[in-house]
Amino acid sequence: MGKKLITGCMAIVAIGALTIAPSASATTLTESGVPLKAGASVTYKNTGFWSFLGSFNVSCSSTDLTGTVVVNATSIVKVNIPVGNSKLTGTGTSEDCTSALGSVGVTVNSQTCIETAAGDVVKTTGCGANVVFTLTITGTGPCKYSTASISGTFTTNESPASETVSEQEAKLSEGGFFCPSAGKINEKTDTYTTGGTTPLTFS
Repeated sequence: MGKKLITGCMAIVAIGALTIAPSASATTLTESGVPLKAGASVTYKNTGFWSFLGSFNVSCSSTDLTGTVVVNATSIVKVNIPVGNSKLTGTGTSEDCTSALGSVGVTVNSQTCIETAAGDVVKTTGCGANVVFTLTITGTGPCKYSTASISGTFTTNESPASETVSEQEAKLSEGGFFCPSAGKINEKTDTYTTGGTTPLTFS
C-alpha cells in the first residue's frame, strides 16, 4: 500500500469492526436455528457508516470483518478476527475512507477478540492487548490510535443479528501534530456466515 497503512475496527475498529453478545438470558449464535460450531466463519457487514469522530471526522461506507467462532455456549460467545481480516473502505481515492482533509486509509493493526457479556453487551479487545488502528491521511501521514476495549450492544431473535457501537473513545498513541488527540468510534453491523451471505441470529 506504499505510504498508506492498511487497517477495526476497531471496529475498530475496528474499529473496526465491531460484533456479538448475549442477552441476560442464555443466548447462542445460530444459523437457521442451529448453533454454530467452533471453527465456523462469521462475517460482520455494515448497515450504516463506520465513523471516527474527531477534529477531522473520518467516514467509511463499507466494513467487512471476518473471523472464526472460538466458543458458542449458552453463557458466552467468542469470535476471533485475525490481523488483516478487518477491511474498512469508502468512496475516497483507491477506495479509502473520507474526511474533511480528504481520503484516509483505515487499517486495523491488531487482531481482535469479540466476547459476549450479560445484558446484551459485547466487548471487543486486542486479544490480551489493546485494539490498535491507523488512519493514514493522503499527503499528510499516519495517526495511530489505541483503546483497551470497544463495547457495544446487539439484538436477539432478529435475522440477521445487529450489533451497534456508539461513541467509543480511542486515543492517539503515535502521530504528528495534525493528528486528533482522540476520537470516538461509531458503527452498526449485521452478522452473517457462509461467505457473508447467510444471516445469523442470537436465539
